[in-house]
Amino acid sequence: MTDDFATDGALAQAITGFNPRESQRQMAAAISESIDAKQQLVVEAGTGTGKTFAYLAPALRADCKVIISTGSKALQDQLYSRDLPTVATALKYKGKLALLKGRSNYLCLERLEQQSLAGGELASETLVDLVRLRGWSAETVDGDISTCGEVAEDSFVWPLVTSTNDNCLGSDCPLYKDCLWSKPAVGRWMLMWWWLTTIYSWRIWW
Repeated sequence: MTDDFATDGALAQAITGFNPRESQRQMAAAISESIDAKQQLVVEAGTGTGKTFAYLAPALRADCKVIISTGSKALQDQLYSRDLPTVATALKYKGKLALLKGRSNYLCLERLEQQSLAGGELASETLVDLVRLRGWSAETVDGDISTCGEVAEDSFVWPLVTSTNDNCLGSDCPLYKDCLWSKPAVGRWMLMWWWLTTIYSWRIWW
């Protein structure tokens, strides 16, 4: 693993201006060893260590599923859109990557179905958005509502067709196998801390 952080390693060769740091190499090596040994590890490192690359590289090298949890959506988006692609390209990673957000960020097919059946009780504007969503639901791959351009993000329809930890039916849902929130079974996941807590409370295991 530390070879990736050598002066002639994969990162230095692929990333312009990359300067290997010994503390970064040590951190990456420790993380790699803890993954291989299936042991817990707590790392505290100061500013300038290069912590992001130090944990991304061994995570991508690991021969197992890896979850990377962040404390905010901003950091999550930064890692997924910038840092992760950079390291993945440098290491020539060919596996799958996915960005997972909280349940309420995804279309709930069961709630969409229920609202469609009760469509006559909705305001006309909300009903129009519901019809648009039904069309989008047949096209979307991941159900991430932020990618739906057909319906405004402040539409009243969203709370009606997304779920929360309180009202989600979990494995009892008739459309559970098609659930857009729990469906991805990929190699490397990125999610927020509270999402990770939800996984444990809901007892979802892959």
